[in-house]
Amino acid sequence: MEQDSQIITLCRRGRQEGFATLLLAYQERVYRRAFSFVQNRDDALDLTQEVFLRTIRGVQNLAPDRPLWPWLRRITTNLCLNFVRDRHPAVPLDEALPSTDEADPQEAALAAWHAGEVSAAVADLPPLYRMAVVLRHQEDLSYEEIARLMELPLGTVKTYLFRARRLLKQRLLQALEG
Repeated sequence: MEQDSQIITLCRRGRQEGFATLLLAYQERVYRRAFSFVQNRDDALDLTQEVFLRTIRGVQNLAPDRPLWPWLRRITTNLCLNFVRDRHPAVPLDEALPSTDEADPQEAALAAWHAGEVSAAVADLPPLYRMAVVLRHQEDLSYEEIARLMELPLGTVKTYLFRARRLLKQRLLQALEG
């Protein structure tokens, strides 16, 4: 928190070391967050750059006594949501999913995790499903917070998460069988 206060103060004064410290402290976190949403290195790098450009433009509005990460995380999430919406059409809610055989999901998830399949399965989800999953399970946001952030009805968010989990289960089971 002390470091954030110093960074904000230096940036407000237009000091080069403030901006350099800001980048050193948060660039990797912002990039990882962006990549988790867009699953593309170049796009994540572009979005990371845009986050810091917006931060520099809005530095006068930052309160020095507040932590930077929640603000940066919010900017990153919003930019990624807009990016995904612009690049990928929404998945129709009535899209049919193939049925799967029932298996113990905990055992399947544990085995797939060790095989490195979970990340790949999440990356293969349709973009809006992936974003809902990341916001819920990595960001630990409530359904209501996700609905507000994604500007979707609560029921749509619940449907996206339900269908995303079913797709993940299917893909992880296929990975275990294959």
